Amino acid sequence: MSWNNTRLHLLNEHEAEGRTKEILEEIKQALGVPCVNTMFQALAFYPRFFELFWNTAKPALYTQEFFIYAERLGAEAYTRIVNYFSIPDLRNGTAATDFRNPEKSELQEAVELYDYNYSVLLLLSAALVYAFEHPDARVREGTPLAIDSRYLKEPVLMDEDAAPLRTRRVYEDIKRTLRIPFVDLCYLGFARWPDFLSSYWDSLKPLLRTPLYEHSRLALRDSALSLASSLPKPLRLATSEMEEAGLSTADIDSVIQLSELFLNLLSKQALNVSYARIALEEKVPMEMAA
Repeated sequence: MSWNNTRLHLLNEHEAEGRTKEILEEIKQALGVPCVNTMFQALAFYPRFFELFWNTAKPALYTQEFFIYAERLGAEAYTRIVNYFSIPDLRNGTAATDFRNPEKSELQEAVELYDYNYSVLLLLSAALVYAFEHPDARVREGTPLAIDSRYLKEPVLMDEDAAPLRTRRVYEDIKRTLRIPFVDLCYLGFARWPDFLSSYWDSLKPLLRTPLYEHSRLALRDSALSLASSLPKPLRLATSEMEEAGLSTADIDSVIQLSELFLNLLSKQALNVSYARIALEEKVPMEMAA
């Protein structure tokens, strides 16, 4: 299964209307993020399915277990990157030429947002895939959400059309390497600091071709599916329910394929943002660590 064989239409948040627009706002509020990820833009193109999806996903997002499990995925992604790969220090050097110290802090804040966001999205995409395979998953009581994460500051995104030539070339390489027809959110955000984006991508790209990276991605994907199966409020999406809502067989096939593709992509993105996070961390000298 590849993106080339799947119909992909993205509904821009500003183009959404009616109930679809309301759901996008509710998703941002539930996740505590200021922007709409590409996965939701793709699913929102199918408004009847999108409402079914949100009706079954919303209860899960108001349990503590969901965010605890997402945090576990983020920790696993971090651990795999820091243990298995050599990470350059991108706090200085090439990256220092295009942002000052206050902007370094803003970049780190952006990385924290994406690190949180992709962990949550990875679990949610796994829960969606699990729902198609197990539409009668058992529902049990969860722990009500007491404290939720909030990232209210909206990141500055460099859209493909507005990006300078140098950045567009990096975007094209990202799409070609990841084999996706769009530039995902974190790269649009990193492009505010073009030297960082270039250094980050140049150092990350070789790792993506290694068997160890693919092993890590598959392991993270499996962990997401395992945690999704343990959610007290699992998503439930029976084919008959989607048919009753007016979805055609072709549309049902499309959303199932999209869910699988986003699960695979988000298992990469969680690793890739962990790489950026580690590359921006203060490094403890070996003699001090000892």
